[in-house]
Amino acid sequence: MVSLFSHLPRPKIPTDVHHHLSSLSTPSLHPAIPTLGNLYSTHALLGGNTRCRAMLQTFALLLQSYSPPPTSRDYRHDLDHSLLKPSFQYWTMCRPHSVSMGNAFSFLKLAVANLERDLEWDVARGILLESMEAYVTERIDYAGKAISRHAGSKIQEDGDVILVFGRSEVVNRLLLDAALVEKKVFRVIVVDSRPLLEGRDTLQILSRAGISCTYILLNALSYLMMREVTKVFLGASALMSNGSVLSRVGTACVALLAQSNHIPVLVCCETYKICNRVQLESITGNELGDADDVACTDCERVGPSNRCSSDRERKEEVLEDWKNQPNLKLLNLIYDLTPSDFVTGVVTEVGILPPTSVAVLLREMSPQENNESAFKGTD
Repeated sequence: MVSLFSHLPRPKIPTDVHHHLSSLSTPSLHPAIPTLGNLYSTHALLGGNTRCRAMLQTFALLLQSYSPPPTSRDYRHDLDHSLLKPSFQYWTMCRPHSVSMGNAFSFLKLAVANLERDLEWDVARGILLESMEAYVTERIDYAGKAISRHAGSKIQEDGDVILVFGRSEVVNRLLLDAALVEKKVFRVIVVDSRPLLEGRDTLQILSRAGISCTYILLNALSYLMMREVTKVFLGASALMSNGSVLSRVGTACVALLAQSNHIPVLVCCETYKICNRVQLESITGNELGDADDVACTDCERVGPSNRCSSDRERKEEVLEDWKNQPNLKLLNLIYDLTPSDFVTGVVTEVGILPPTSVAVLLREMSPQENNESAFKGTD
């Protein structure tokens, strides 16, 4: 463990989480809960929108099978303490929840609290299901369409070279809309980094749509940034109230290099990802990934398949037994924080705003979005 980051929670496997909750006399969990927890912990589900959708879909499934106990005086209290909280606690222990998940969970708890006490459960269940469906439609799907329209207006008709980093659902959407719907011609440089290599998904999505793409790793960024890039579009896991952007580790490097070369940086983020926290660096709040992912020597994950066997053997000699080497520590941080000074504009469903206006936007939002405990980590 690197001492500077020893305060951050370590990755856990779902079986350990399940045993821990069992020791706390937690009621038996629906099978869908550990299934989703496993997807979170293994990083099979990545991205704030994807993780939030999966959580709400699972809650909808749980509500379908839930029935208040006959002895319950208030099904709202029982629903909160026997279903919602244990489920969310389980998922948070599998992997720290994202800001998007925290805000959506706060919305759901408020929806439960606002139900009338004397309302029949079948009617109340229908109201909750409709509320969750409307939340996904309005705060994620419609917001993505609006962001695509606002950000797409900044893409020139011909000749733009746009740089993206990793994988962002909303950034991919605006690029596809600009190319397929508005028929704009541009080229995309996809920057990627280990160990997740999410940029490969972006490359596949864009290239299949007929968009001209270039794929590079983060260490080659400075060469192309100075010579070709005209705009940078970045996704975000969360927006802090001071305008800082929490996103996949490496994002701050991209924004810093673009800003130093006077290239505009537009961060695309839905308003439901805004957090009222103020964070100045990536040390106080972050998330640790599995260090073994950094040490992985599998050619399919770490590099070209034609790498010579002698190179692989030399790497394995160093990393194969890294946990037993006293002078070697591996660190796998999931996120970094991009200061607002490196961001030209923040694109939300309400328009393109300067980063300094995030606090104003936060005050205009409904109270359930301003959750003090919304941030434990993100996607």
